[in-house]
Amino acid sequence: MKASRFLFIAAGVVFYVFQGKAQADTIFLANPSFEMRIARHSITPDGWVNIGPEGESEPDVQPGSFGCQTPAQHGDTYLGMVARDNNTWEGVGQRLSSNLLKDSTYTFSVFLAQSPEYTSLSRVSGEKALYVSPLILVVWGVNAKHGTEELLAQTEAVTHKNWLEYRFELQPGKDDFDEINLVAYYAPGLEKRNGNLLVDNCSPIIRKKK
Repeated sequence: MKASRFLFIAAGVVFYVFQGKAQADTIFLANPSFEMRIARHSITPDGWVNIGPEGESEPDVQPGSFGCQTPAQHGDTYLGMVARDNNTWEGVGQRLSSNLLKDSTYTFSVFLAQSPEYTSLSRVSGEKALYVSPLILVVWGVNAKHGTEELLAQTEAVTHKNWLEYRFELQPGKDDFDEINLVAYYAPGLEKRNGNLLVDNCSPIIRKKK
């Protein structure tokens, strides 16, 4: 269940230090609500990269595909990810504007839901299948230069059809991380089953003061 690896000068010293501190303490994600002009399946939202396995389709920008009609929690569109019966799953990631620092604590939140309908083809049988098994969201920190990664947070099984906010404390312990990955994965005991997970409205990542 490892995440894939990716591939002004200031007017004065005081202003420069303030800017640097602000960037380190609050990290704003690119396109945190997974907005696209047109929702469509098998396309990774702007600002993010697909980290799923080769040979499998990319995540979806919803609503409107595979029977998923859940309205967005924020904006117009959101991210839909699946895990499949052939032991593959979907995820997205992005390079951060500032590193998550080792031995620091950060707050981060997302809104999650499960679509009551998500119909596609089974990778095992090739026949139409419902992708409605509960999944969990897994948050990975990645240092692309060092090739290190760490599991920073994960949820319980997401079974609710309405949007709920999930709040995390991210505490890197292995390294400084310059990437964050969001992965849809099987709920414990429900491995290799077709499931879906909806993700919207990621918060900034904010470093807590010690």
